[in-house]
Amino acid sequence: MSCESKQTHRKEQVMLASKLNRNRRIGTEFEFVLPQIGSGTGDDVRRTLAQILTSNGLPTVARGYSHRPIPAGMDLAVEYDSSVRGESRYSGIRWESVELKTRILQGIDDWERIVPKALNICRYLGGRVNVSTGHHVHISMPEINERPTAFRSLYNTIHRFEPLIYGLVASSRSAGRYATPMLDRPGLLNGCKSMEAIGDSFRRHPRTSGFNVIPMFNSDPRWESRYHGGTLDVDKARHWLRFMLRITDHACQRTCKAAKSQHPNSRDSLDKMLVTLGLKVNSRVYAKVSPELRETGAFLLNRWKSLNADLPQTMIKAQEASVESNQLAMAC
Repeated sequence: MSCESKQTHRKEQVMLASKLNRNRRIGTEFEFVLPQIGSGTGDDVRRTLAQILTSNGLPTVARGYSHRPIPAGMDLAVEYDSSVRGESRYSGIRWESVELKTRILQGIDDWERIVPKALNICRYLGGRVNVSTGHHVHISMPEINERPTAFRSLYNTIHRFEPLIYGLVASSRSAGRYATPMLDRPGLLNGCKSMEAIGDSFRRHPRTSGFNVIPMFNSDPRWESRYHGGTLDVDKARHWLRFMLRITDHACQRTCKAAKSQHPNSRDSLDKMLVTLGLKVNSRVYAKVSPELRETGAFLLNRWKSLNADLPQTMIKAQEASVESNQLAMAC
């Protein structure tokens, strides 16, 4: 093999490696309710939670709902959210809404230092989630400052797999008003090469969409994933974050073109999505997948099975990827 051929081969091998991005900046929000026991107000409940988190090494501020940055020196903010409602099978129980926000985190290791302990404390205190609560993830995407077409690639990727994304969360998310599906317009951004052109295409895009792009046009561009329902489960939150990070990295690393149609929520489509995004090894797409992403791929597969047990596809034992499956895998 010539030196030039070896260099080309090594370049292809690098492109085919799927790794967890540990450095992309992120922010997370967790909506839930806490029981109100005794006298006092909802503000008292939120202040008490902030004090408990702070006393356990997680500096936290209690405040009203706000889009302002979390104050310097604080890891978390405990806020009120009017969209979060309590529910109970017993009378006389009051629930207070809570939105727990992290500061801008400098990568997934920063997330691991703060979020698991915070969620475990909230669960220990009796925190609960219901259909009115959500888990939102903000993913920084500075690539669009130099290459706006990376946004188009992200849109095309999420549009293609959005039915599968909804297949991995509670059915109430797509049916509710806090994480609505995008319009099925596969070629929406075809020809858009600037953020101005992209902004014109998204002029009427609602903030409550599962794929919220409004923050992408800020000075610090990011997108917000609103697909996931409320959770205080560390493993669910961890794997969902890895999933969203992987979608973003894949869109930035590859030029993802618009699909003619969305993939349906089926087992076959799920396998294609896992292969395409680099959550499952495939020699034609991502020949190497890091252990963390393989773990997340297995988690998503099991979650999909548990949420879609009534679909015919789950009654058929999954077969090993055939040559035909390899050819059909969307390696965008």
